Amino acid sequence: MNLKGKKIYLASGWFNDNQAQRLSKAEEVLRNMGFDVFSPREHQFKEYVYNTQPWRDVVFKNDVDHVKDADLIFAIYDETDSGTMFEIGLAYSIGKPIFVFHEKEEYCNLMITESLQAYFKTWEEVQNYDWTTCRLIRFEGEVE
Repeated sequence: MNLKGKKIYLASGWFNDNQAQRLSKAEEVLRNMGFDVFSPREHQFKEYVYNTQPWRDVVFKNDVDHVKDADLIFAIYDETDSGTMFEIGLAYSIGKPIFVFHEKEEYCNLMITESLQAYFKTWEEVQNYDWTTCRLIRFEGEVE
């Protein structure tokens, strides 16, 4: 499985400063590595009134379509949010490889650990990973 330079769906919350900073770093690192990154926060459809039903409909459909269209999912697991968990589940259900970045916490939910292709704790690990072979890197630690 050669995923070098492919389309990534970047699943993450961005609802506080820590999440936003981590997401910005992911966008930068992955794009600098040559990936075509779809980050939902960059596609919020400002022509619609936020949180109205038309906005919800178009954002939901757009995000789901991009998960389906992506070659892989890169999910930031720190300060998890329910949208990210939905996107991981959707990706798994349609056979997309899932890569998880989990910088801060020591435990992980077993539904995530058993669905992923690779688990990263640092950006250096992400940058040094061989995206042409995509070897399995399991989570090692306590699950919940």
